[in-house]
Amino acid sequence: MHKSEILDLFPTPVYTTMIPVKLSSVIPFLDSQDMKTKSDETNYGRRSKDSYVLHKPECNDLRKFILDSVQDFSDNTLLYTYDSYKISQSWVSHKDPGQHHTMHTHPNSLISGVFYYGPVKKFTPAIKFHKTVGGFNQSVIMPKTKADKRSSKFAWVEFSVNFEPGLLVLFPSWLHHSVPQNITDSVRCSLAFNVVPAIGFGEEENLTELLF
Repeated sequence: MHKSEILDLFPTPVYTTMIPVKLSSVIPFLDSQDMKTKSDETNYGRRSKDSYVLHKPECNDLRKFILDSVQDFSDNTLLYTYDSYKISQSWVSHKDPGQHHTMHTHPNSLISGVFYYGPVKKFTPAIKFHKTVGGFNQSVIMPKTKADKRSSKFAWVEFSVNFEPGLLVLFPSWLHHSVPQNITDSVRCSLAFNVVPAIGFGEEENLTELLF
């Protein structure tokens, strides 16, 4: 009998790393941010009034580490050809006990990311990624599957990354994600951001060029 092979087609990469402990000195600055609320706070939580937090001089070292990580992700995994990147927007996000954030993507950016910090217990859900199939005006088959899908990543329709202080997560901005309900007694704190190529998008030859 011939040996079978499973081809791992079109996987979606998510990059994770831990920031150096010395960079935790930026946390008091992040904690000092004024927060704004939304009308539907339960489904979105709160975010900082400043949406350019990483542009501040207090964040210079953290910004450099994030951009170095983005370059590593770009060069060695995504195989993009951009020589440098820049942060477009960045904001502190708070999820109080009981709050969550509904599923969404980040338009107008290439790579997005989240840096987690604060007192929330380790290994509680922090971000959940969702598999999307089908599209507009396209039917989708809903097969019956086993309840426990841990043995095969090909059966996964969602995947949670747990909270860990100092964790940095990078992902393609088009990837659907949500923030699970905060089931702890502490505010779940993070710094979210979007990244774009420093020179812009597209190519002149293909008539898709967009320069910043």
